Amino acid sequence: MTLSPRNTILVAVALIAAAPAAAVSFTSAAGAPDPGIAAGEQLVVSFDAPHAAGVTDTVAGNVITAAGSIGGVRAAPAGDGGIYQSIGGGGSSTFDFTGFTGGRALSKFSVYWGSVDSYNFVDFLDSAGHVVRTVGGSSLPFDSGDQTLGATNRRVAFQFDKMDDITAVRFRSDGAAFEFDTLGAAAVPEPESWALMVAGFGVLGLAMRRRRVIVAA
Repeated sequence: MTLSPRNTILVAVALIAAAPAAAVSFTSAAGAPDPGIAAGEQLVVSFDAPHAAGVTDTVAGNVITAAGSIGGVRAAPAGDGGIYQSIGGGGSSTFDFTGFTGGRALSKFSVYWGSVDSYNFVDFLDSAGHVVRTVGGSSLPFDSGDQTLGATNRRVAFQFDKMDDITAVRFRSDGAAFEFDTLGAAAVPEPESWALMVAGFGVLGLAMRRRRVIVAA
């Protein structure tokens, strides 16, 4: 059966709508120094300057934002010479991106995660405040807590599906400390961009149909 261009677009829309929400996925790269934010992201938090417009940070418990070593327990992520944030046991720091994205969800997020430990966690929250997924240090390649090695100081890049509806990220620790710096983020495309993408599927389908007709001839 040959689909008309209009039906091709409708099928593309149906496929996108029917696709299940993907689980939060992530990749990581060794640091010392920080490899930098992921492609397509904007640097939204560096702690050395005001946060990007619309980004808010709510802290609870033992949270310190400073530079250098703190009390011999907390240390900046390897290769990071500026200000960073450190969360002590039982503390948390929640970054809300609703204002930054204009109410849309996040499509990407990355952080320079210092001295990865198994007792440090990142929670991803949807617009209703529910935890969609939690990623702990034990999920990364190395979680020895070494404060100097690139292997345990990593740029971790997370990817979200639009249906995940991620609007906030919470850092917390159940141990000595969780140090991190330089957050990058990107919002899901605006509705107009999604419409253009769907239209692109229709054009591609039409082009493929014409090519089949030419080959048959």
